[in-house]
This record gives sequence, structure tokens and C-alpha cells, in this order.
Amino acid sequence: MKKLSTILALALVVALFASFAVSAAEVEHSAITELGSVSKDVNFTVEKTIIDDVVYSVDVAWNDLSFTYDEGKLSWNPEDHDYTKADPEAYWSDGEGFVTVTNHSNAKVAVTVSFSDDNVGDDLLVEVANGSFTLESAVGKQGQDGDSEVAALTAKGTPTASGKIGSIVVAIAAAN
Repeated sequence: MKKLSTILALALVVALFASFAVSAAEVEHSAITELGSVSKDVNFTVEKTIIDDVVYSVDVAWNDLSFTYDEGKLSWNPEDHDYTKADPEAYWSDGEGFVTVTNHSNAKVAVTVSFSDDNVGDDLLVEVANGSFTLESAVGKQGQDGDSEVAALTAKGTPTASGKIGSIVVAIAAAN
């Protein structure tokens, strides 16, 4: 029995010494040999976990999209009691618009800007220049600086009356 307790005591001493040796290796010691202080840098690591979900956030901005067609200058004719054209050239005096699309998403987006005609019977339409483009993701962009493109809109044709002729449609899809 005495042998068993001696063996257990010896095993306990070896275990304590082994754990002290391991913990002593993990601890850095600083010796102060005169009055003063000692310092040690404190370091930290910042980790972030990115969720793999795509978050779409796209701004669409456009001007008024009200176009003005000028039929030319008219003069009153007192003999006919009607207006006659003094300047026969008709033109669009305000016939341009724009759509600006800005991507704030964490993924690329494909954008299509198109004109949808309301079939009002006139030969009116709105032409879209730069109506299809891809916007890069906003990852790494600062503030509100997302990737942006502008589609230009131009009214064409000869209207016979004022009113709505259609709609501008902006479609956003995931891009490869």
C-alpha cells in the first residue's frame, strides 16, 4: 500500500512539472533590473463573417420625361379666321431625357432600359440609346459611389394631340 501511494505521489509530481513546463513555455517573462517599467504590445485580430446572400440595391433616377413638340410658328389669318404656319418647320423643342441607374448591390446587375408604347395611333416613340448595360458590384466602393450608367431618351415622330404615349421600363437582372 505504501508503494502504491509513493507511485501515485510521484506521478502527481511528474504531472505537475509537465504542466508547469508547458505553461512556462507559453508565458513570456520580462525582468526589470532597475526601477522603471516594462511594456508589451497588445495585438488583436479583426474577423468578419460574410453571409453569402446577395443584396440588391439599385437606384434609378430620371428627369421629368415630358417632351415638347413645337409644330412651328403660327400666325393669325383674319381673312380665314384660322392660324396658318409662319414657320413650317416642326421640331421637338424639348425632346430629350435620361435614366441614370446606379448599382449599390454586392453583385453585378444587368440593366435594360426600354420604351413601352401605349399604341395611341400616332407615329410617336421614344428611342433609347445605351439601353442595355452591366453594372459592377459596389463591393469596395466608398460612400454612395456605385457603378453607374446613363441611358439617353429621344422623342421621335409627329404627335396629333398631347398626352401619354407610353412608359420607360427599367429591368434589373442578375449578371454573370
